[in-house]
Amino acid sequence: MNWSTCLSALAAFIFTGVLAMAGPAEEHFENLVRPLLAQQCQKCHGEKKQQGGLRLDSRQAILKGGDNGPAVVPGEPGSSLLIRAVSHSTELKMPAAKKLPPEQIVALERWVRDGAAWPGDGPPKAAFDSASIAKTLWSLRPVQPGAPPAVKNGAWSKTGLDRFILARLEKEGLAPVSDADRRTLLRRATLDLTGLPPTVDEIRLFLADTGPEAFAKVIDRLLASPRYGERWGRHWLDVARYADTAGDGADYPTPEAYRYRDWVIDAVQSDMPYDRFLREQIAGDLIPGRTGNDYAQGVIATGFLAVGKRYGYAPNPDFQHLDIADVIETVGRSVLGLGLGCARCHDHKYDPVSAADYYALYGIIQSTRIAFPGGEEMKRPVNLAPLVPPAEARRLEGEQALALAAARADLNSLQDERSRLDGSEWAGGPDLAFEGQTVGKAPGKPWLAMGANTVLAEAQSPFRHVHPAGKQGVRMAASQTNDGIRMALPRAVRKQPGGKIHLTIDFRTLAEPKEPGACRFYFGRGVIGSTAIDFSLSARQFAIRQAEGWKVIRTIEPGVWHTLSLALDPDKGSLEGVVGKPGDLAPVVGKILPNWDGVIDTFICDGLGHLPGKVCTHDLDNLGISTRAFGSPGGGPVVPSPVPADAAARLGQVDAQLGPAKKKADDLAARKPFAQAYAVAEGTPANARIQLRGEPDKLGDEVPRRFLEVLGGGKVAEGSGRRDLAQWLTSPANPLTARVMANRIWQWHFGQGLVATASDFGIRGEQPSHPGLLDWLTAQFIRSGWSLKAMHRLIMLSRVYQLGSDPSVDQQANDPGNRLLGHFQRRSLDAETLRDQMLFVAGSLDLTRPGRHPFPPEETWGYTIHNPFYAVYESSHRSLFLMIQRNRRHPYLALFDAADPNLSSAGRLPTITPTQALFLMNSPLVHQQSAAFAKRLLASPGDNLARVRLGMEMTSGHLPDAAGEHEALSFLAQSRQKLPAQATAPDQAEQQAWAALCRVLLISNPAMHLE
Repeated sequence: MNWSTCLSALAAFIFTGVLAMAGPAEEHFENLVRPLLAQQCQKCHGEKKQQGGLRLDSRQAILKGGDNGPAVVPGEPGSSLLIRAVSHSTELKMPAAKKLPPEQIVALERWVRDGAAWPGDGPPKAAFDSASIAKTLWSLRPVQPGAPPAVKNGAWSKTGLDRFILARLEKEGLAPVSDADRRTLLRRATLDLTGLPPTVDEIRLFLADTGPEAFAKVIDRLLASPRYGERWGRHWLDVARYADTAGDGADYPTPEAYRYRDWVIDAVQSDMPYDRFLREQIAGDLIPGRTGNDYAQGVIATGFLAVGKRYGYAPNPDFQHLDIADVIETVGRSVLGLGLGCARCHDHKYDPVSAADYYALYGIIQSTRIAFPGGEEMKRPVNLAPLVPPAEARRLEGEQALALAAARADLNSLQDERSRLDGSEWAGGPDLAFEGQTVGKAPGKPWLAMGANTVLAEAQSPFRHVHPAGKQGVRMAASQTNDGIRMALPRAVRKQPGGKIHLTIDFRTLAEPKEPGACRFYFGRGVIGSTAIDFSLSARQFAIRQAEGWKVIRTIEPGVWHTLSLALDPDKGSLEGVVGKPGDLAPVVGKILPNWDGVIDTFICDGLGHLPGKVCTHDLDNLGISTRAFGSPGGGPVVPSPVPADAAARLGQVDAQLGPAKKKADDLAARKPFAQAYAVAEGTPANARIQLRGEPDKLGDEVPRRFLEVLGGGKVAEGSGRRDLAQWLTSPANPLTARVMANRIWQWHFGQGLVATASDFGIRGEQPSHPGLLDWLTAQFIRSGWSLKAMHRLIMLSRVYQLGSDPSVDQQANDPGNRLLGHFQRRSLDAETLRDQMLFVAGSLDLTRPGRHPFPPEETWGYTIHNPFYAVYESSHRSLFLMIQRNRRHPYLALFDAADPNLSSAGRLPTITPTQALFLMNSPLVHQQSAAFAKRLLASPGDNLARVRLGMEMTSGHLPDAAGEHEALSFLAQSRQKLPAQATAPDQAEQQAWAALCRVLLISNPAMHLE
């Protein structure tokens, strides 16, 4: 499309929608629906128990239904009782206790809409025979590279690769189109290898070099650029399902995942041989003889196994099988081009993968310790992998434990001395520093406040049992779960032999019970380190948490102040006190929570109480924590004993030392003595047992850890088996690994692989369009030492790569999908390249590597399915470095079809939608970059025509024709006429006119497509 046509077309700028095709229904069922039914439904509706006469363990039973009729109407989710029940849209609710997460409901709806497929739900079949199935599968045959075929037009081919393409075209009676012009070729190569357009200087240097090696020199220059590793590393991160959050309901951040992202970039940039690239990601931590940074990089590489979608609230076996399933499916799809997930419940219906094969691999991953990101139950990450060898990690942890013990002993000694000097001392000062806060603002230091919390005079409690009598309290408005206030007490209170710890707090709720949730009062060591006691307050209930769960101990009257006064007896592990309002105080008795370590140094009030949902507005006041008893609620104030004069000086010295001593102990307790990665490590080696129908509580025979039988099936020599797996995957006897990657490299250059289903080389995948060429490329790949850069040179120096992108009339009629590759396939830029190009030509792109994302501190984490983590961090770095979330994806990346990080991506599925057009015309991103681009052009030398030509060359690599120049200058003139009334000065009107033109240039077809 020329510039004149493009500029005219942009006056309308209308897009139409194209829906991406869904994956196979059977695969969707095996990966998402069958495990969901087994975990959530079949305990009540299975073989042993059929509530309501309903079974949900076979298609026949589901279609038959129960007392209320058929559970599913295939193709009609809205008419299906099962969908209405799990949506909680009728009186019948399943599960009754807790509604399924939205993504699981969507998975069930899609399954029903697609016909409720249920593979294997039929008569018994013959014993599984992988060898027989393998004989029918082309991809499992040995790589057999034949010589490039003879062609009629021998002069056309530059390389052997070209002869494979030309031979097929000649066979079909077609001819390739003419070559691309040099400007198009340079832009194609530069975007292809770096994801950025060529600069004007690079264009002119290439045009000036007319030698036969000019394009080869361009390729070498681009491969040496740091931008190459970023661009091609992004391709692999799609396959590796990389993200910066963990998924599941709460979508916890994974702050250390960036290390794996950066490792991939560096490995690709250095042209690490692909077979080693894989071995590092499977077992880089197990390669012997490594020390220092070499060892650390090997650990980081195994992030490939850890960065997938995670399931469950805590790192326990109840959810572990889903994490393992993700790893197995990712390895199968990304490396072997086989979907292994179907063998989780039964022998694969099509491909030579048995259930025994699946659980042989399962044992390897089960014997591996995978980093846990945090979840609703355990809110902090655990099992991160140390970047030092295990023996070194143990030594450093031992040294830190000794240092921590000494620091805590020093702190305890100071706290004990202070208690002796000032017998009436409080853990956090009177009223925990509420009285020192500014009215009308959120609590400041030493408090950490999140959400709508305000210090108010009307939040002062009428009770006077806390010294001194106060004038203000804190109002906490209805909030999200994580909102609240927290204080790390300046002086911790510790249990003493024969002594007690006293707690008091006044509170009132200020709303009728429209908000169903409850806030929590937490007393303990650290944020979640060691809990002494939890209380919970809803609009009308007050509850205490005991070892067996929450227990409501009295009702609350909204709008009325209540008080809690409590004494903890650490020696007996008990607590007693009163709670209520004046004249109506009820006794409280119970147990201190087990595993409390005897220290209270933190108070928290947040939304994690005994009832889920939005928390009602409430006031807090008169917080006290002390080793001395407070006055009786409603009685007179506690008056401190005066400190003797001879002890006052020493008391000041102790107070000055307490802060640094506490910080030292806290820092030692909070941090590992070594850097860590979101990666894996060796666990306890153990074989797995087959899970019947994919249900982890229904176990069959044990299977030794080994590889797929059809690929040799070698057994594990030692440890988890990851090191063996890495060798099996890259063995010369395995024809899949090199074939799959050779096809991916081709796909990433041409937009479609020789095998169109890049992650499915199984029976249901597509046959290669040029099988001889695929094997020839695979052999070249192996012969080059598994070098990606050698493959780039081989492909890009071919005549096929350098063809023009306009198909001939014959090609349009006989090969509309361009599977014969008679021309280069024009395609839209992917999301990252489109954004990066905008920032690059505008002069706004920051090409440095940013490191980890600015996630909230871990001690503030308390994300839940009702209040998951979500953030969008603005950045001027390359799009590769944007923070990637799984559940609520980055809005720009999701809109422009970036890879879904919830699964290994076989390739981008571009769409054209009206919302994309609206974004390009109206978004702040495009307007900001248009304005920056305009300033850059206005600062360039020459007249307006020179600036127009420069702008078009920067965005498309081409110069406009005379009609395009006229259109652009006319557009500027029209813009100036419309803008002066809005502008404050002529130069502002000129800037705005140019910004409008720059917006057109940035989002024009020539700029947004790879030709």
